[in-house]
Amino acid sequence: MRIGFFTETFYPQSNGVVTSIESFGGELVRRGHRVHVFCPFQGDGERLGMKVHGFPSVTFKPYPEFKVALPVLKRIPELDIVHTHGPFTMGSLGLAVAKKRKIHAISTFHTLLPEYVDYVTKIDYLKGVLEKVMWSYLKRHYRWYDLVISPSNAIKRILEEKTGLERIEVLPTGVDVKKLKPTPRKKAREKLGIPEEENVLLFLGRLSYEKSIDDVIRAVRGHESITLYIAGRGPAEPDLKTLARKLRVKNVKFLGFVPEEEKALYYSAADAFVMPSRTDTQGLVVLEAMACGCPVIAADALALPEFVDHGKNGYLYDPEKPEEIASLFLENITMLRRMRKTARMTAEEYSVEAQTSKLEKVYEEVLASPVRIRGGR
Repeated sequence: MRIGFFTETFYPQSNGVVTSIESFGGELVRRGHRVHVFCPFQGDGERLGMKVHGFPSVTFKPYPEFKVALPVLKRIPELDIVHTHGPFTMGSLGLAVAKKRKIHAISTFHTLLPEYVDYVTKIDYLKGVLEKVMWSYLKRHYRWYDLVISPSNAIKRILEEKTGLERIEVLPTGVDVKKLKPTPRKKAREKLGIPEEENVLLFLGRLSYEKSIDDVIRAVRGHESITLYIAGRGPAEPDLKTLARKLRVKNVKFLGFVPEEEKALYYSAADAFVMPSRTDTQGLVVLEAMACGCPVIAADALALPEFVDHGKNGYLYDPEKPEEIASLFLENITMLRRMRKTARMTAEEYSVEAQTSKLEKVYEEVLASPVRIRGGR
């Protein structure tokens, strides 16, 4: 198959959308498919065997890490199917290509965008208006597709309620369980210089406001027997450090950027991974942690309960009561260390290979059906 990924974000940016595209795209290439990526990029190139077609872009000021691609006139190679990964300029370009060439188009709904209006305004009334405008736009945009992929059942339900879409397939992004695998806890700590006696709670990922990492800093305050490691970069980093200083939380360590080759070591060295986000559509990083045998303490919100089985591969807490994080961790530290095998087994169920096979099946089923009359729903 000749597959066209149209995306608003791509390497060298690091986020869940990029991880999804690279995981699926790289495996599709290994299976003999031709994958083209159309994205904000400087020039053309290649990434994991995928042909990258770069478009000029401008910085989106409210969220500087996001680039708005300018869909200038450019030759688009022949494609069998369009697969968009965002609803804005590149997503619209993908739809235009599909419509003009009368080929199938599907889209993955990666991000609950109406939840991100805080980056545009802090005024409650305007946030409410913007959320309604965003949902109205998303409803109009996604009605054009032959099928929409949701990374979780929770997001599928929201899409059905907010947009009325009927053709939605649940397909989480796979995790590379060959690359991300457990290292014995003691060995991992020796390599990283982490004391054996520390009770390590880890957050690793983008330090953005919607992740609610500040909840974890507040939760470990006064619990000196916990060492909180925060690894990653992002727009919220300065404010998180300021919060830790203001609250005099001395048991938190900011590690900064962690190279890909070291992530598995940090997951393996931790006693538990914490995911406080209330907006994650899948929480891919949760599966990455589990792939390394690290159980997870997560907010009981949106998609996270679909992957964290309370008492088996981790624990869930009420996101309105983040103080529960510390008590769940300390009261169950021995049990958490016994959950490592179960956590790994959970991740193996969502391997890149297994999930890509499901995506291939989706493509085949869509291609076997007539091209739907777009906009008629």
